[in-house]
Amino acid sequence: MKTVTYCVVVDSDVNYPLREFTELIQIYLADPEGWSGKGYEFVLKEKGQTDVMVHMSSPAGLRKVGCEANLNCAEFKGKHLRVNSVLWTRGGPKSKLSLEDYRQYVVSHEMGHILGHDHVKCPGPGEPAPIMMQQTKGIGECSPNTKIF
Repeated sequence: MKTVTYCVVVDSDVNYPLREFTELIQIYLADPEGWSGKGYEFVLKEKGQTDVMVHMSSPAGLRKVGCEANLNCAEFKGKHLRVNSVLWTRGGPKSKLSLEDYRQYVVSHEMGHILGHDHVKCPGPGEPAPIMMQQTKGIGECSPNTKIF
């Protein structure tokens, strides 16, 4: 099992409870149908020396670090995973996922980038949308999905 340490922060220009965000990140990373089921163990640590820093960022904050303001963002094989605060609170309607499922998808998708996975396309009509598909932009003919296969 590969251990990935992480910490969670809410950027200063975002009004969201850090404790709630941290608890949800813990739940989503521990999902057995996510990366945990693929041999990863995610361990929450205090801010400092961790493998990954999970941020809740505003659209302006995302722009400031070179990300698209209307999406979520993570560095490919990097250290920073950024969740868009607007999408976190409203969801991504084009994904056709409930708010809770959308949040699960976002955490799994962006962590996938940190782990070295790139974007993929819909495999075919009616097939589950792969976790590494940009579901925020829409799922085409795929069906909504939060599981990693």
